[in-house]
Amino acid sequence: MYVPPTVKPLCPPEEKPRFEDVAYATVKLDDGQDYTLKLDIYQSAGQDKPGPCIIYIFGGGFMWGEYKQVTQKAVYCRDLVRLTREGYTVVCPDYRLVSQSIFPACINDVKGVVRFLKANGEKYHIDPERIGALGNSAGGCLASMLAFSSKCEALEGDVGGNLEYDSSIKAAAIFYAPADLCQSIRTSAAALSGPPKDLTGTEIENVGNDKANIIPALIVGYTGPGRSLHTLNQVLESNDPSHPDWHFIELTKLCSPITHVSADCPPVVIFQGARDQIVDPEQSELLYHALAEAGADATFVAYSGGGHGPSLGEEIDQFAYSFLKNRL
Repeated sequence: MYVPPTVKPLCPPEEKPRFEDVAYATVKLDDGQDYTLKLDIYQSAGQDKPGPCIIYIFGGGFMWGEYKQVTQKAVYCRDLVRLTREGYTVVCPDYRLVSQSIFPACINDVKGVVRFLKANGEKYHIDPERIGALGNSAGGCLASMLAFSSKCEALEGDVGGNLEYDSSIKAAAIFYAPADLCQSIRTSAAALSGPPKDLTGTEIENVGNDKANIIPALIVGYTGPGRSLHTLNQVLESNDPSHPDWHFIELTKLCSPITHVSADCPPVVIFQGARDQIVDPEQSELLYHALAEAGADATFVAYSGGGHGPSLGEEIDQFAYSFLKNRL
């Protein structure tokens, strides 16, 4: 039985990128400053023909983390980079955190990554028809959005250009990710008055209980005097489109993976630990049932002993990698 460690070591990739700090776009932050988005491409030095590619999207509550994997404790990037020995390319992109730009900026960014890779497939030895994604926590939410919302013009954005290409992917592996952000508002608001969460053994154990719970409000920019997660929940429960703050609810719905589920979604596998103290396990269950009802190709793997990373155990993690390999 896999038991999440109480003290987790850093888990950097074991190799250096073949192409490092590749700029894929320059964007504006919410404060008006220019910001260059970059990515690292891990690939065998001998690869000279287009092959399959897995985009690894880091987690961190949309508020923490970085594509260089300096502070990351999740095992997935390290494990995926090992697949370069088998001819896979692994791409680790930067995206805008909520402290830089609110939703849907990070969604626009990862879509720009896919278009960039397709436009530059020959240069970086990537087959544009064999791109998948794996993400954990917030990164899993963004991987879900790549899988489900490629036909949503309102979310496509123009990050990095390359708009002659679409942002669709062939498959996604999703680890303990928020999927219904409106439901996250409800459960997080209720949890604020509940007992403190035990965040030891999670990927972001340094986060206080209250800060972890108010993320659903922060990501859509619902901040300022008189605004709290409780008041946002009141707006949601009012079900009143005429409310002056209803546009925050509309943005929350738009940026929820569950909103974009359809029978046309590419194959996805969802992983969830029953002891997750950060993302309510109900989120993964809701997403799986929505996909199943839509007639999509979806697999759901739950582990009774699993928490919020940094792994769900070797057997489950390897299942994720095999899932992607078999579909790319």
